[in-house]
Amino acid sequence: MTQEKNYGIYWFILALTLILLCLLPFQAPLIHTNRGWFLQPMFGSSVGLLLLTIFTSVRVIESLKAGFLKRWNITESVFDTLSSYRTALISAALFFLYINTLSVLGFVPSTLLFITTLLWMCRLLDRTWFLATLATLTVMVLIFRVGVSLWLPDVWLYSLFPESWADFANQYL
Repeated sequence: MTQEKNYGIYWFILALTLILLCLLPFQAPLIHTNRGWFLQPMFGSSVGLLLLTIFTSVRVIESLKAGFLKRWNITESVFDTLSSYRTALISAALFFLYINTLSVLGFVPSTLLFITTLLWMCRLLDRTWFLATLATLTVMVLIFRVGVSLWLPDVWLYSLFPESWADFANQYL
């Protein structure tokens, strides 16, 4: 029994990447710098989106050759796609939540919650992986905060702490 290829996801990804490419100039404006064009904020995003568009277009052309549009049921295709990509969709939603909680909870608590949730989803959450996550976060904080002197903006949640605790939390969490 051969399984028919589902091209619906490629049509969805192509539409999404084209929309994101159109929105790119509004989301990542040009900055004036003397260091070169490659330092523009939109450069990396545009390269990634263009590559995704090119490779997805190949699959969309394949679907046109296979006559996919003649037998395409959009409702069935969406449910098939969502069920087969549910882990990726949940991970993407968790990453979106992680990025938006950085300014609320701080780097260390947000990252710890994000990584442990991913480990739990993969059924890998045990004492070893949790300790490895804590050790990695500690090393990252020491490298970026102490070694490189990269400081993130203060987190509003830490302003609820007493002043000495808030200063420590803003520096190391």
